[in-house]
Amino acid sequence: MDLPLVLIDRFIRFARHFKPEISLSMQDPIAPPKYLPPHVAQFLSKALELSAAIISTLWSTLRFDVWDLVSAQLCLSERSLFDEHGSRTIAKHHKLGTISRVQATYFTRDGPFPAYSTSLRCKSDTCDIRYYLNYSVDIKQHIRQYYVSDDIPEVLHLEEHSFIQTALSELFTACTLFAWVHESRFVLTSIQVRRAFILISLLRDWREQGSTLVMLEQGDLDLRLKDLISERNNRMIIAGQPERLHACDICEKRSLRAVVTDGTTLGHYSCKVHNCTEPLVNIRHHWCPTHTKQLQHFCVFTDCNRPARHGYRTCDNTAHSKYEEYRNLKTKGFFLLRQRLQRAGIDQPSSSLALDTTLEDVVDLEGGQIEDPVHKSDKGNRPSKVLFARRRVHNVQFVVATCGVIIAQAPMFGAESISGVKDFLKSVYPNPQDLPDVLFYDNNCQLQSHLQAQGDNHFCGTMLPVDVFHFKSKHKESDEFCQKHCNPSQWTELVGEDGEWVFNSSAAEQSNVWSGGYQAILRDMLPHNFNFFLDEMIKRRNEVLIAKLRCEGRAPYCIPSYPAQ
Repeated sequence: MDLPLVLIDRFIRFARHFKPEISLSMQDPIAPPKYLPPHVAQFLSKALELSAAIISTLWSTLRFDVWDLVSAQLCLSERSLFDEHGSRTIAKHHKLGTISRVQATYFTRDGPFPAYSTSLRCKSDTCDIRYYLNYSVDIKQHIRQYYVSDDIPEVLHLEEHSFIQTALSELFTACTLFAWVHESRFVLTSIQVRRAFILISLLRDWREQGSTLVMLEQGDLDLRLKDLISERNNRMIIAGQPERLHACDICEKRSLRAVVTDGTTLGHYSCKVHNCTEPLVNIRHHWCPTHTKQLQHFCVFTDCNRPARHGYRTCDNTAHSKYEEYRNLKTKGFFLLRQRLQRAGIDQPSSSLALDTTLEDVVDLEGGQIEDPVHKSDKGNRPSKVLFARRRVHNVQFVVATCGVIIAQAPMFGAESISGVKDFLKSVYPNPQDLPDVLFYDNNCQLQSHLQAQGDNHFCGTMLPVDVFHFKSKHKESDEFCQKHCNPSQWTELVGEDGEWVFNSSAAEQSNVWSGGYQAILRDMLPHNFNFFLDEMIKRRNEVLIAKLRCEGRAPYCIPSYPAQ
């Protein structure tokens, strides 16, 4: 940033002139806040003709110098900028009145207590702002704006008649983070626990961004939070986790930085059309809004375009209708077990099975075939041809540093395809110079083959070995391409002097154990809640791991990102 000295001097004097205004939003006016109030930053940006990012950088660098100045004199031309960019009204410092008070409950770590929710409004007829504990509300525009603060408030105004201690909500979050405790296991309702978690997480995120949290005041709270959650999710997709470019003494050795990517069987419900990414409106829906109009009245067999019969989900094709009738039989389990007995050549006894008789579990494929788990077809698993049940995304793909810090996550719709993994990695590292030096993946042989076929050079500066566990157990020795390009032992940098591997290439598998604990919590979430919850748990887990690495002297840090190309 190269600015004229005159402009920097003007910024300092303007900012000092606003010290009383800035102090109004502070609990402790002795030290300057980390971030300027939005209206002050907006005025400085317009008056000095500088971007909001530059104003933020100047304040972050010079705020202590500004705060210690005795006074700041403005010339006549500078004062005229207030007429051009400032408020059109003159502050008269009206006292707040028009008190509104309703009974409420205050939930704390020591139990619930009776309380009152009090709000105040300016006595002036021209002022439409009512002030609450954590936020103000524009009565005419129905806009809620949370107060600017360096810290999360100790008490959160959760609902009209309830407050919650932030420490209590953080305790619930810690139980979920470390012990996978579901929100329904607490004494408070699951809705209250979830809303407190979301609000605190959003306040933290907006404070870290140097922004003010603003939301609608009227309407269902969950719908209003959905817009903020989606905004946070989109920002996470673009900017990534704070530890996206993490490095430490464990995952960076011999001047090489290593990560692992792998998938785990988590997933939210998705549209039944293959690879459709449009979110569902409700978890009970089978199709997204676009495909609901097109497919809800057609036969559920994927290769059939005939309309479904009234009251049924299959068409008038005899085979299709009989399969639906068969599927809906209440005694279906009995017929399947009898079929398995006949297949095994065992006559059905007249009495119940003996106590020492063992039968294998029966798998009902959606295609109507009963699969023998021992004698599977040599042709491999056949794709399902009928979709009665709802569909989930295939898996969630993770990128994990070899020290255990999770870099990124993304759902894989349809399948964990090579092209999908490639696109995911490119979204995490859009600039090739940000890529790690080593990228372990259990299917790197197929990934390299795909990259060569596509002429894609994005990963040309990165080693792409198969992780040690999968290379020994899943890849054939006869696969010459894999042995030549993906055998981890061919890179001497990955093997230590003692013959041990330098990096833990199973870090992703180990993180999958942690993320798998959220299966029951995540299974019935819509996509926006699913991604928000998982991203927030990853962020908080990373914070704990970073603190642990720092205590162990592992020197964790983030590598500066290269500018986007």
